[in-house]
Amino acid sequence: MALIAQPFRHPDSGIYYLRRRVPDDLRQIIGKTEIRRSLHTRHHQQAKAAFALAYAESERLFNNARQGLCIEPCKPETVGKPLPAPSLHAPAESSIRLSEALTRYVQSISMSGRSEYVLRRHAVDYSRAVNRYITDMGDKPIASIQPSDIHAFAAKLIQPADENVKPLATSSTRLLLARLSSVMAFTVDSGLLEINPVTTSRIHKRLGSGKAKRRLDDNRGYTWGELVTLFSHPEFQRLRYTEGRPGNAVFWIPLIAAYTGGRREEIAQLYVDDIHQHEGASWFIRVIDDRPDKSVKTDSSRREIPVHPDLIALGLLTLVQGRAPGTRVFPQLVKVSDGFAGIVSKSWRPITQRCGVYQPGRNPLHAFRHSFKTLAREHGIPKEVSDWITGHASGHIGDSYGINPLPRMAIEIQKLPSIAKAAGLLPN
Repeated sequence: MALIAQPFRHPDSGIYYLRRRVPDDLRQIIGKTEIRRSLHTRHHQQAKAAFALAYAESERLFNNARQGLCIEPCKPETVGKPLPAPSLHAPAESSIRLSEALTRYVQSISMSGRSEYVLRRHAVDYSRAVNRYITDMGDKPIASIQPSDIHAFAAKLIQPADENVKPLATSSTRLLLARLSSVMAFTVDSGLLEINPVTTSRIHKRLGSGKAKRRLDDNRGYTWGELVTLFSHPEFQRLRYTEGRPGNAVFWIPLIAAYTGGRREEIAQLYVDDIHQHEGASWFIRVIDDRPDKSVKTDSSRREIPVHPDLIALGLLTLVQGRAPGTRVFPQLVKVSDGFAGIVSKSWRPITQRCGVYQPGRNPLHAFRHSFKTLAREHGIPKEVSDWITGHASGHIGDSYGINPLPRMAIEIQKLPSIAKAAGLLPN
């Protein structure tokens, strides 16, 4: 059965588009492989009406091409002409500079419905990437940026001509170029450009894989011995009652991360009412972006995490009992550019160094996430349950159906061995 053509909704801006593949026999005549036009609306019903007009115009273009009515390559920008879409080659649009394109991109992401903090951080990160290009290569009209310019820019990042400029690592260069590419892709989606010069340059292929090759001696997570060493160290144990900033967060966030596999920011942003009791008396930690100062990395990150009995025995509930629901578990942490947990991460690294477990290339707080997955495998916690607890998406469509059974998760988490007892935080 043939699929019915539908408007395409841009995942970031929410604006609907006509996207239509040009038939193979007409590609040389029309000079494109796909027709893409903005329908200039975020309302589905309005988009359907505009889509019908634009689709009819694309049919007329194809018929003209087949009848030889195009003396030179047909201009698909005529598709959807009844709409208020600017011509692809209109001077006012094709000559806009990269700085203006960045401004439009930032405006578009503000309509995505994400939390204020996520939007602000996104705008800062992507603006930094584009502004670095402007500093190194100039604020050029977007239509003049060629794949060769992208290669020249990458070379300047990795091997700057000025010895006072710090070179970027390949991984950092890839990330910066990916963000620049997102802004350029937005200009393509908006009908301002024909192609994305970053994608066309294939620069990411030339820079090599973004992922390090997996090693048999992978040390991204702590070993059991390292966990015991960390949590048994007197310097760590003294942090339980530390005041000020970051205070006792440096005691609790690593412990919670070790027993849940949670991300540092997921834990640091918790509110008192996020630690709650379900039917059956089991305690759970809720990870959700239900407040302006809370965020999640992915959709699968929204979840309930069962609380291991050790955390309760160590006094986790004393952090929340008797406190107002609208207050944060760690009120001493302030959200800055690197989130609530940035200061905790900065304080934790030197502790791992003094305990003798620091490893270059290992993220000292994120390492607990790797350790949790390893311990879960070693002690028989099924992968699906481990994924539910850590918020890892499995990639199987069937797993998006139904809900995760909380009672089973509460039972499975108890298979995790007692790090606290081995470290002397709890009696054996």
